[in-house]
Amino acid sequence: MKREKTIFNYEEAVSYRKPMTVTAVRGIRYSFGLTTFPICPRCGISMDREYTAYCDRCGQALGWKDLDHARVIL
Repeated sequence: MKREKTIFNYEEAVSYRKPMTVTAVRGIRYSFGLTTFPICPRCGISMDREYTAYCDRCGQALGWKDLDHARVIL
């Protein structure tokens, strides 16, 4: 059985711990109005909840200070 060697990239691992600011939200129109979901700045996937410490998909630490000025993507 062959074992593949994994190269550990320390800089990439540490970069996930530095909070990235959420700068965009995805807007979805429903019959009752517009609902927005924050978008992870690293992986670009919509998240189900706001103000979580980390992205539930990729694990990126998140900052929420500029959410009021986030770009809305329809």
